[in-house]
This record gives sequence, structure tokens and C-alpha cells, in this order.
Amino acid sequence: MCMRLWVAAVVGVLLFPCVGTAAERRTPVVEAVERVSASVVSVRTQAVVNTGDAFGWFFRDFGSSRERQRETVSQGSGVIIDAKGYVLTNYHVIAVGGDVEIELADGRRLTAEVVGTAPDHDLAVLLAKSSAALPYVPMGQSSDLMIGETVIAIGNPFGLSHTVTTGVVSALHRLIRTDERVYTDFIQTDASINPGNSGGPLLNINGQLIGVNTAIYGKAQGIGFAIPIDKAWRIVNDLLKFGEVRRPFFGFEVQDLTPDLAQSFALKDSAGALVAEVDAKGPAAGHLKEGDVVVAVAGERLASAEDLRMRLGDETVGAKVALQLLRGDRRVTETLVAGELSAAEAIGLLKSRIGVVAEELDAASARSVGMPAGTLLVKSVTSGSPAAQVGIRRGDWLRAINSEKIFGREALGKAMARSYWRGRVVLLIQRGRVWQQLGFQF
Repeated sequence: MCMRLWVAAVVGVLLFPCVGTAAERRTPVVEAVERVSASVVSVRTQAVVNTGDAFGWFFRDFGSSRERQRETVSQGSGVIIDAKGYVLTNYHVIAVGGDVEIELADGRRLTAEVVGTAPDHDLAVLLAKSSAALPYVPMGQSSDLMIGETVIAIGNPFGLSHTVTTGVVSALHRLIRTDERVYTDFIQTDASINPGNSGGPLLNINGQLIGVNTAIYGKAQGIGFAIPIDKAWRIVNDLLKFGEVRRPFFGFEVQDLTPDLAQSFALKDSAGALVAEVDAKGPAAGHLKEGDVVVAVAGERLASAEDLRMRLGDETVGAKVALQLLRGDRRVTETLVAGELSAAEAIGLLKSRIGVVAEELDAASARSVGMPAGTLLVKSVTSGSPAAQVGIRRGDWLRAINSEKIFGREALGKAMARSYWRGRVVLLIQRGRVWQQLGFQF
């Protein structure tokens, strides 16, 4: 039986109510945090930077060396997903480069190596160097999340280690647009997420990992986003098995719906994407038809063909994607399984979509023309193609794709695969001493 304490005072009598025993206050949230906290880490990236006064460059010219010291240049959170020490975090936490260090809840600091990164998905996998097994988070799933269910976020906001916040799942399948691209299929939560939480875990009430905290909405409080663990886990598996994320391929092409096309299909507006071509041997064969109008992905409405490309490009090989279509006067749902766009197929896109065939120079041929080995020479340009229309000619040099220097056919294939699902590519062409960047739509 709970006893109450009465205290007499000059001004009267104060009552201190019973607040219950520790056992009575041990909620599911408390138990989940106790189980998982040891697997949440702080991730720090350190680099050697120049320090000293603004005139250090002047005195260095006279033999004085400018002071250099190691500084923490990035800090975020991460979660251990395996006893061997694999850590899942956001790519932007370690993107600045430098040495990576993690700090555990018990204060231990371990060096970590970057095993693999997926910049387009904002994920990275690290391996902490430890002679002993490390505590790791139990894995959950995000496919059965319910709007309104309780979630828990743990991280290191503003350097405050192991801060716990709670909230609910506010929405699912959220889309976030940035200046560079579109990120899809986020979990939205009102659990407080602040700078430094990036890469930390989003947990369900059972303490299972259901998401990776990634972003906050800068114009409002109480709106945060997390990458669903089902998608993150597919990417982790790719990084561990292949060292990179395999690019999805669905085998169909789309175009925007113009107002005239929308009217011809008896549509109320031009939102969506018109299927223009279906690869007879691709994943869409037997599921999609030319003239279908894709209006939604997994129940989320589409704005344009680019919107669809971005959403499909965010998937991984083997993922199942439900497309809602208008086929004549019928509404149809078709589920596609993402295939893999091989390097050879991606190089083929350079010819079929842009009109360029490029060949790799061997070491001897490259030396004879004063170029590095692996430099790509434009062997032919298809008459009337987009490349021909902008003036690319046989004998030009293909030096970079999307500002990434390219040497060799393998690098060419990977760069084209990354560009394909974005729906556009920028080629850097060299002719003599003239360099020119040229953009193309797929």
C-alpha cells in the first residue's frame, strides 16, 4: 500500500502524492531504451586542418610552417547492426572524408573503416575495429508500420549523447525534394529529431530497428523523417556483398502527359506518366503496355515522368513495386520486380538514347595521343541523334559524366547506370583545347 507524506508548514499543509515504484513506472519505452541504448553510437569524422592566423600563408613562404591539427569536422549518430561491429549511419555524416571514430555508450572509442556508401540513398556502412563482440540492435520491419503507433528515436543531437525522444508515426511513404534530387518513401514522425540525430535508430515499442533517422523539416518543428529499415537493409546487403548498390531496371520508358495527351486519354489533369515503350525482355514485359498511364506508386500519386523515374530509382534490385495505372477506362494495379541494369546495358543507353558509341583506349594507344590509359574516344555518332544535334563528332573525347571523371568501359557503365534512373545525363566532351558540358534527357 502506498503511503503519503504530509508536511506541516507555517502557510499550511503540503501533500506529496505517491508517484509509484520503479517497477510501476517501467513502461515499454523504458524497457526498449534499456535494451537498445548500448548499440547506439556517436559517429565522428576527423581530418587534419590548417589553423593559425589569416596571414599564415605569408609567413609560410618564408620558411614558417602553418600549424596543422586534427579537428572533428562532422558528427552524427549510428547504430550497430551486427556483433562483428557493422554500423549503419547516414552518408552525409561521413561524406566530408577523413578518419572515422565511433563512441559507445560506455565511453569506449573505436576507429572505424567505411565499408560502403550509397550517396543517392544517404546511407553508409562502417566497420568498427573491436576485438570483442559488440552489442547490436534487434532488427524489425517497416512494411507493417501503422500511422499513430509509438516510435522511439535515440541519437546525439548537438553532441548530447544518447538522447531519447518519443513520438508516433505521423505518415508513411513521404517524398522529400531537394535541389539535386527527390528522396522517396520516408517515414514521417513527430519524435524530436535534431542535428546530430542523423544516422541514429528509429525504433518501435519493442525496441526493434524500423528506420534510420535522416532529416528534419527546416520550416517546422516536430516533423522528422527516417529511411524505412526494409529499404535500408536491402541497400546494406548490396554494400556488404558487392561494395556498391546495384542499380534497378524496370524495362520501360515514360514521357510526361501534356494537357493535350491528358485530354485524349479523358484524364482530369496531366499528373502522371505515359508509358511510351516497354522492353520485351525487361521486368515490365507482360505487366505494362504502351499507352498505360502510371498515376501512382505504392498508393502515392505521381506528378510527372521525372517523379516516377526518381521513385523507381530509389528502389533496389529485387524490390517489388506496385504501380497504379489507367488502362483505357479501367484502373489496374501491376506489381513489378526490379531487375538489374548491367554495365553493358547501361553503355547501350549511350548509343540508343544519346547516339554516341565510345571506345576505351589501351595504354599504348593513349600514350601515342598524349592521353591517360582508359580515356574514352567517341568512335561514332548516330546521324540525327541528340548527340549529333548538339555537335558531338567522331574523334571527340568523352572525359566525364555528371562531373565524374571517367576512365574505362566499366566506369562508363556504372556512371550511365546512375544517370539512367535520374532521367538525364551531362557529358563532358573535349575537342582539342575546347571542353564543353552537354546535357541530355533519357
